Amino acid sequence: MAHNRITAVLFDWDFTLAYTIGENVPFSERLTLLFQQHGVSTTAAEMTAALQSVQQDIRAGKADGVVSPQKKREIMQNYRLLLQKLGHRDTSYDFAEQLYSGYAYLPHYLYADVLPTLYKLYQAGLKLGILSNHSMSARPVMEELVGTYIPGQYITVSEDIGIHKPNSTIFWLAAAKMRTPPGSCIYVGDNLEVDAIAAVQQGEYAQGLWLNREKRPFTLPLASNVAQIQSLTQALDFLL
Repeated sequence: MAHNRITAVLFDWDFTLAYTIGENVPFSERLTLLFQQHGVSTTAAEMTAALQSVQQDIRAGKADGVVSPQKKREIMQNYRLLLQKLGHRDTSYDFAEQLYSGYAYLPHYLYADVLPTLYKLYQAGLKLGILSNHSMSARPVMEELVGTYIPGQYITVSEDIGIHKPNSTIFWLAAAKMRTPPGSCIYVGDNLEVDAIAAVQQGEYAQGLWLNREKRPFTLPLASNVAQIQSLTQALDFLL
């Protein structure tokens, strides 16, 4: 059902609008390429084993890290743990920051449904923005790929402001940059809790849409203002 009061639509970036290297490439393979590009000698099999070991250590309380990191410092800490597992000589904060910034320079591609959907929303007169937990180096990539429909001033990147989803402030700041009240915004993202639920519970947005492209099962009950979609095109049903 379309929301008549919605005037702005904000999107997550990774795995909502864009994917890295390939649509179905495992996380371990993306990290393998990232680390290789920064001089770390590793294979996909070694990275997979290192990832599993790090996550086991975190869950067992043997390592200081986060299983599903969102914040810059959490991601960098996990990179440092991975570098230790891989036996790399440099496990410093500075090198981990290079990896964090370097992720944006991996090959990025838009999903097939992105530009057609953005075009229809743009033609309908809706303001379009991006709100992403990402490095500042991702901004030029975003502007290059979707700048026709999403102006640079409507892109909010967590590293720019030092605040990350699901913090309420970043949702409010993103809406304010678009000169739109949170209650007139919809947020679309691939993470149910950090994106769709946080947008309405923390950010006070009118609607959160969980883009579940992989049709992952879930058990959380969804509030009336949180919905699941399986393609970006389905977002049009809530807006037009």
